[in-house]
Amino acid sequence: MKRTKKPPLGLVASERQIQQAVIEYLTLMERRFRCYFVRVGSGAIKTDDGRYFKSGKRGCPDVLLCLGGRFYGLEIKTATGGRQSDPQKDAQQMIEHNGGKYLVVRSAEEVMELFTSEKR
Repeated sequence: MKRTKKPPLGLVASERQIQQAVIEYLTLMERRFRCYFVRVGSGAIKTDDGRYFKSGKRGCPDVLLCLGGRFYGLEIKTATGGRQSDPQKDAQQMIEHNGGKYLVVRSAEEVMELFTSEKR
């Protein structure tokens, strides 16, 4: 099996960095009334009394986007191997089954391309 050479550390954006760039771009577009979006966070937070507060829905994409009358679920992953979990794959199937689009996004540029392809 042929191994692909990984880029040097520091040159590859982390998932958090990609997500931050995507959110900044979508915020700019939303301010211009070009879209509506929400960043969805899921997980659990431990409260002061030791209980856990769960938020979000397992597998839900990182960003929900309404653009040009279309619904998009955007799952943000790194360019070098970020993979969907099984709950994320289930969410993709449900979104697509119901007429939405689901994209695994590996750069902010991919999101920017959505705006040019919508011909807005």
